[in-house]
Amino acid sequence: MSEQKKEMFLADDGRKYTKEQYLNKLRRGVLLRENVWLVCCILSFIATFTYLFFIYKFGLLAGSPWKYINIILLLLLTSFNIYLLPIVLRKNTRYTEYSAKFKQMYVKPLLEDAFGSGSYTKEEKVSIKEITEFSMLKKARSARANDCVKGNYDGVPFIRYDLTMKYENKSGKTDCVLIVAQIDTNLKEELQLIHEDFGIGKADYKQPDDYCKVLSPDKDFDKKFFIYAKNQREGEKFARKLPYRKLISFSKKMPVAAFFDRGKVYLVVGRGKDVMEAPIYRAVKEGRCIKEAEAEVDLIKNWISILKECV
Repeated sequence: MSEQKKEMFLADDGRKYTKEQYLNKLRRGVLLRENVWLVCCILSFIATFTYLFFIYKFGLLAGSPWKYINIILLLLLTSFNIYLLPIVLRKNTRYTEYSAKFKQMYVKPLLEDAFGSGSYTKEEKVSIKEITEFSMLKKARSARANDCVKGNYDGVPFIRYDLTMKYENKSGKTDCVLIVAQIDTNLKEELQLIHEDFGIGKADYKQPDDYCKVLSPDKDFDKKFFIYAKNQREGEKFARKLPYRKLISFSKKMPVAAFFDRGKVYLVVGRGKDVMEAPIYRAVKEGRCIKEAEAEVDLIKNWISILKECV
């Protein structure tokens, strides 16, 4: 690790940097842009309350409708600035450059080393129809996928990506990891395996109307997971061969849901954030970046290993 940290490269500005130095330089540029916008927000706050103070202290514009119109306009401007702050931060060109360089230097090499060259792409088109119909998720209005990994582990082809979906509620969205594994499940009808804490679209997951609840032989497992099957006999047979301890251990730090179809299994991992995005409010540390990317590799490998025991 120490040798890798000392490795220098020539950047576009003609200077030599380590990966950490270069990425932190870009990160500071993003923060500078944010701080400028933050100062604008603070100044608008000060201007608004100064204006209000003089209006009521000295009775300016007494009886005039312009007094109230100006107050409303200033409050709207201040609120609009605050609302735009995170949007401006994430959409500016400096952040785009910084994020791309971060993933090129840390995320992409590690994932492609684990699953083969060309397996990682920054963005991927996803089929809303496939996600909502085959995985039985609530109907999403739109979806965006990034940090996509395609590969084959232990004979099982898969695709993994961070997924952001918007639902019927315009303000409601969810960030999760979706892993789609192509594997023969030997099931005639779909089966669902839902962790007790799993929710999607800011709502708890409920038992589908046309599914029956199935209990496993393990009482501890049934406290953590719900098994829903269209065919009760098939569901009971499936439940008897589950690796209960491994599934409980796998879901300790994250609520998960698995949707078993005939030839595919969808794993949805609730996250609430995109774990492979470039940090902004903390310094880039190579060891931490590598550790986070390795955790995603382990997530894929561990799930596929468990999945092969399930089917």
